[in-house]
Amino acid sequence: MITWLDCHCHILNGGAQDVEAMIDLQKEYGYESSNFLSVEGMDDAAQNALAIYFKLLNPNNYAMGGFHYRFDYDFAKEAKTLYDLGLDGMKMIENKPTERKRLGYAQDDERYDEFYSWAEKNNIPLLFHVNDPAFNWDPDNCPQWARDAGCFYGDGTYVSYEQILQETCNMLDKYPNLNICIAHFFFLSDNEPKIRELMTKHKNLKIDITAGTEMYYEFDAYPDLWRKFFIDFSDRIFFGTDNCYPAGEYDTKIAHEINALERDYLTRNDVFPLWDRTIQGGGYSDVVVQKIAETNFRDFAGQTPRKLNIPACIEYINDRLNNDKFKLCENERKTMEYIAKILGKYLPK
Repeated sequence: MITWLDCHCHILNGGAQDVEAMIDLQKEYGYESSNFLSVEGMDDAAQNALAIYFKLLNPNNYAMGGFHYRFDYDFAKEAKTLYDLGLDGMKMIENKPTERKRLGYAQDDERYDEFYSWAEKNNIPLLFHVNDPAFNWDPDNCPQWARDAGCFYGDGTYVSYEQILQETCNMLDKYPNLNICIAHFFFLSDNEPKIRELMTKHKNLKIDITAGTEMYYEFDAYPDLWRKFFIDFSDRIFFGTDNCYPAGEYDTKIAHEINALERDYLTRNDVFPLWDRTIQGGGYSDVVVQKIAETNFRDFAGQTPRKLNIPACIEYINDRLNNDKFKLCENERKTMEYIAKILGKYLPK
């Protein structure tokens, strides 16, 4: 019996009630534990509070904090603070192309150096989003759905796919002992030689198989090639879903299909339907599947989630509520006030 842990889930543009619903949803999917990834870099100052709440309501859950960019501050100090609160590591969304364009921070920006040095020295788990599929830059091959979602990057105003990849490789070269996972297979599922080269060179580099569906089409195109890759690197691949709490019936349908796809690819040895086509399952052994489904992430982030420091969490949230520089919107303020109130009920009597 495989035990499943989802290393990659979010609440986007939501509040505390969405966290509550998300926890229930993850249980329905059969995930023993989940890892919440804060995306404060997408300009939601309540994300770290939501990460705290995700752990508070289910201590079996992990959560990773993120950086905001509303004013200048010490990234290393903020990461240390979040880790001391009881969060399990750090998430960076800064080099998703849309955020890179908006923020202007390269993954190897020297302003992160102190943070990287601290994380490397202390073996802090890091999970980073880097790039998007390469076809999103291609004016001839970018799918219409990507254009409709604002994910066409070939108009000359975005940093190139190749530059973002190179800057991230620069960071990996400079900090070879970082305990790091690059999400979404590093968006290299169309380039087995490159991802194999990086995984071979950087012994601490991990990747997750959180869809992008394009990834699974690429696996299907070269099943023997990718089967060997998965087996060769079976200790450094994580299972993840990108689950968000679905906004409606259509989103719910798509989420169910993607969750089934990701598990079916690992466990099935036959051909099965995927929307308008079929793909070949990887059919990996139970030993390999269990590593990817749970064991590898726990080796990366800790066998059990870290315990929250409730008084420190309350202080952290209240400091934000009282800091005018954040210019909190109504939803951010409402969310953080609610979470601080709930945290207060967990204080020792």
